[in-house]
Amino acid sequence: MNIRRRLWRWVLRFAVVLSVSTVLVVGVALLWLRSSLPQLDGELRLPGLQGPVQVLRDRYGVPTIRAGNRADAAFGLGYAHAQDRFAQMELMRRGGAGRMGELVGSVALGLDRYARGLGLMQQAEKQAAALPPDLRRVAEAYAAGVNAWLRARSGALPWELAVLFYEPEPWRVADSMLWGRLMAFRLIGNWRAEALRARMAEQLTPEQLEDLWPQASVDDPVTLPALGSNGGSNVWAVTEPTALANDPHLGFTIPNIWYLAHIETPNGVLAGATAPGVPLMILGHNGSIAWGLTTPHTDTADIVTRPEVAAVRHETLTARWGESVDLELRRTRNGVVVSDFSDALPEGWAVESPAFRDDDGTAEALGRLNEARDWPGFIAALRSFHSPQQNIVYADKAGRIGIVTPGRVPNRFGGFDVSIGTSWSGFIPFDRLPRRVDPPSGRIVNANNRLVDETYPYYLGREWEAPYRALRIETLLDAGTAHAAIQNDTVSLSARELLPYLLSAVPDVRLQAWDGDMDRQRPEPLIYMAWVREAMRTVFADELGPLFEAWWAYRPLVLRRALLDRPAWCDDTATAAEETCKDRLALAHRRAVAFLQERYGGETPPWGEVHRARFAHPVAGRIPLLRDLLDREIATGGGPTTVNRGSVRFRDERHPFRHGHGAGYRAIYDLENLEKSRFIQAVGQSGNPFSPHYDDLMELWRDGGYITLDPARPPAHRLLLRPE
Repeated sequence: MNIRRRLWRWVLRFAVVLSVSTVLVVGVALLWLRSSLPQLDGELRLPGLQGPVQVLRDRYGVPTIRAGNRADAAFGLGYAHAQDRFAQMELMRRGGAGRMGELVGSVALGLDRYARGLGLMQQAEKQAAALPPDLRRVAEAYAAGVNAWLRARSGALPWELAVLFYEPEPWRVADSMLWGRLMAFRLIGNWRAEALRARMAEQLTPEQLEDLWPQASVDDPVTLPALGSNGGSNVWAVTEPTALANDPHLGFTIPNIWYLAHIETPNGVLAGATAPGVPLMILGHNGSIAWGLTTPHTDTADIVTRPEVAAVRHETLTARWGESVDLELRRTRNGVVVSDFSDALPEGWAVESPAFRDDDGTAEALGRLNEARDWPGFIAALRSFHSPQQNIVYADKAGRIGIVTPGRVPNRFGGFDVSIGTSWSGFIPFDRLPRRVDPPSGRIVNANNRLVDETYPYYLGREWEAPYRALRIETLLDAGTAHAAIQNDTVSLSARELLPYLLSAVPDVRLQAWDGDMDRQRPEPLIYMAWVREAMRTVFADELGPLFEAWWAYRPLVLRRALLDRPAWCDDTATAAEETCKDRLALAHRRAVAFLQERYGGETPPWGEVHRARFAHPVAGRIPLLRDLLDREIATGGGPTTVNRGSVRFRDERHPFRHGHGAGYRAIYDLENLEKSRFIQAVGQSGNPFSPHYDDLMELWRDGGYITLDPARPPAHRLLLRPE
């Protein structure tokens, strides 16, 4: 008995000691990681500066950087970026260069293989070397600012890097060029649709493919109508009073892709959205002009099924704690053989695009855009803007507005889906790309919708976004609605259009009085979206078979076309009976009701309970415990076609209505008084979870709020950087 009692005492003591030791170890580790928080006040002497630089942060952590010249301002921006987002920058350059495996082992080799196959770092190196001297000095000063932080920091690296126990390499100009290359390949997505159509063509007729990717209607809004031979975001510019509103739509992450900043030098002001790792203002104003971007979804990439190989490159991937992997990567004249590094395409198929050219001048164009003071300077800057092609909308303090769509677009023979071989005849000349200044309407609107009409003499593509967002913006502008209210509008015109067809099949009383507002506090949006999700499956899945999931999405124009004009889609090919569209919609309703009851019980929850914006951390988001600690979620309104966009992913069976893509940045530039311009980004300025600015903008963003980047307001923190 005594032996047993002693044994239990020793077990209890061991458990206590183990628990205390664990708490101490965790506490020490947290204190160590907390030391990664940056110094925000005081004075530092650093090499690489020509004169003093002030970094003044407001209560949200947004810096105002004051310097005596452009190079020192870039140094200050690099230092601030590194303080708040170095882990994001390091993961970006490692991922873009295909070197993640050197940090985390063989688990990252798939990502590395893909980046090496695209040849992003080779492009970045050549584009860095080609920068003109003045912009190269700016990029070098930015890199010097990043490296000054790396040398001057006294605490731990950000946790993502600290736990790997390694010392980062110095930042280089080419590392900054990588961001643009990654964005270019992120935004030329039409090749994936072309590949899917090529697979579907083996089992579907040309008419069926036309139904699945319909051309724009003649009644759809056109951003630049009647250009003739003269010439997944919202942007609009108006006169009287002159203003420009922009909210680019990208996937959600934490930290956000955007970083707000206000930069002052004797040459002027820059204010808006920067990207950590990049020494330039991506979206914003410079005190004279403002600019905003949307993606035009033009056809700038081709699938080539029988490419001619022009060169073979050999690469070696290195995995930490693992063996090296050798790659043989084939290149064509205008692209890469994708099957060498990815299973996205069949063996031997290639993607060809101007984005693969080493002489891309987009970084230089962005630098010149930061300097432009009027419309001629704006146009001159964009002549070297090559990829990705963008709609760039302009407004200036003199009241002028305009739009140009710069970029290298193949001058094709054959148009839609040339998939046997490249049929380019050079590129559409810059002076013939879509452009307009001071339209008679006093207004320019684009929401990724149709850019030009049939009078435009060149083929730009046909995969424009559905017209609903553009129509809604036009309607609200006509009504005199405030720009902020337009950006945060959640009314779905596509729901208003589809709902009568759904209700004619099943008069669901819960939807009969609904006005299409995708408000997060209402249950009707969830009922509607669940019904449409099942309708897409019941109408199209039998014909598309295994390819359906890759195509499955919220496609209201396609569903409406099938219900109105192509009822053959509604007949189930697996049955002998002939089903009508009403039969299929009724079946979709029964399945949607069953899904909602099984998933959520007897009472349908409000839309925001399931439509939650999820900001996933690129590292922690893949680790269960850390995911719960460091990812962020918030209930949101909106839907795939609302101005306040809330895209969903139907094919995700676990979270089919999660909000994963939308406006991570909103800005309203007041050209009457640019200091009153309003800004918001989705999460927070800092990527450090110990910082109060990790997520302090999230609710303000969700609720339609904004901040100003007012340099006259007393700062919350003052950091002075002096030359060593």
